[in-house]
Order: sequence, then structure tokens, then C-alpha cells
Amino acid sequence: MPPPSFTWMTAGDATAAGHGNLYSQSYTAILQDTVEKAFNALGIEFIAKNYGMGQYASGPELGLCMNEVFGDDIDVLVWDFASLQPSLEPIRRTVLWGNRAGMHPTHPILFSFDSFGNRFLKLRELDGMDAILWMQSQCRLYVRHYQTFL
Repeated sequence: MPPPSFTWMTAGDATAAGHGNLYSQSYTAILQDTVEKAFNALGIEFIAKNYGMGQYASGPELGLCMNEVFGDDIDVLVWDFASLQPSLEPIRRTVLWGNRAGMHPTHPILFSFDSFGNRFLKLRELDGMDAILWMQSQCRLYVRHYQTFL
């Protein structure tokens, strides 16, 4: 019997795809290299898949064809379309994507890499869905703060 698995899927634009870097330098590939041994020590296979594509938005295609694109085994699903879908854009693509992700048969954890935050907070307001929001601006402040101690 194969070991249980934990699957991390990254969906996004050129930033998620790691364009401008080697594929092995995308944050999904780095995550795989970083946590794989820890998961293996627990007897769990960690699988990170990068579905980032330049110049591709989160909806309607990806939102409506989520199972067909990402498959049926998802534990964490990342939304990283912030550079292609600016904060001034109507949030309908993000809400469609988030709602469809919430209805996925495995009920994955939704994780958003975003600079603005209002998109995924809107999901909570509209549907009471939980999503983890990683605001890039806050990350930069955190890194700057802790670099002073190094």
C-alpha cells in the first residue's frame, strides 16, 4: 500500500510559475525541497505541483474546470494571480475560483498570495469560507524587521 500523501497545488500567473527563474527556483519547487524530508519522516509523501502560467487569469476557465485541471487529490490550493488581476479589477474571477475551490471534493485549504487582501476577505463575507491570506506587503515588512537582527 502506498504511503498517504499531502498535495500542495499552486495556481497562478507568471509569479507563481517562477518566470524569470529556473523552474527549480519557483516557490513551489523550493517548498517541495524544503519540507519533503520532514513529511517523509512522518511516513507521508509530500507532493507540490505548480500550475502557474503567464498571462492566465483565475477565471472563468480555471474556476469552472478545477477538477479537470488540478485533479482530485488536493490538500492545499494556492491562488497567486495578484500580478495579473490587480486590486481594481472586479473580484468576480476570484470569487468564482474560490467558490469552486471550496466545493472541490477534497475541501482543500485555500491559500492566497495577494498584495491587497480584499479579494479573499470577500469570500468570508459572501460565503463564510475560510482562506489563509499571505499579504506580500506584510511579508516584506516582516523580513525587513528580522533582517536587522541577523
